[in-house]
Amino acid sequence: MFIDYLAVMLINLGAGLALLAHYLYVKPPKEARKSWAAGFFAVGLLGLVTALPLVLTWPLPGGFNVAYGEPGLYFSVLFLAAGLTLTFEWEPLIPAIYGFFGAIYAIVIGVRIQDLKLGAQPTVALLGFLLTGIGGLLVLPAIQWRNNRSLTVLTAIILGLAAIIWLYTGYDAGWGHILDFGKYLPPGMAK
Repeated sequence: MFIDYLAVMLINLGAGLALLAHYLYVKPPKEARKSWAAGFFAVGLLGLVTALPLVLTWPLPGGFNVAYGEPGLYFSVLFLAAGLTLTFEWEPLIPAIYGFFGAIYAIVIGVRIQDLKLGAQPTVALLGFLLTGIGGLLVLPAIQWRNNRSLTVLTAIILGLAAIIWLYTGYDAGWGHILDFGKYLPPGMAK
């Protein structure tokens, strides 16, 4: 039996997108941004700890390792960079530029998941990846033009919708995995 921790990865992604959406919506002044760093670090750290082994060891069947591991790793490094940026009060435009390219990758992955009908709900995954990608593309102009409230709120809404999809998917996966692994015994305990 393979070990599947994709549920916590999806919940982490949803939490990170919700955090980013809230950050954009609140639009904290420069002197208050530092207090947001811990949340961004938490998302980046959990993502790194889960995505890196997924990319290196391929514990999931087939293309799930690429479809979720690689974007998860990119997302994690992006959130760690955002945490550093906020901690040291650097210009947040720099991680937004880096994130722009990850957003394009999310769209590509979502389209490919739908194309291959990968997973139990490929259309939901497509929608999650598309909203994440579109929201990610909009973060760059939203940060560049911070005073354009309409653009910032639109970006926050799109990221919030993506967060809802990933949180629902992650919680649903966790619910199912408890049943799937309900009778699992580690090799040392199996008779």
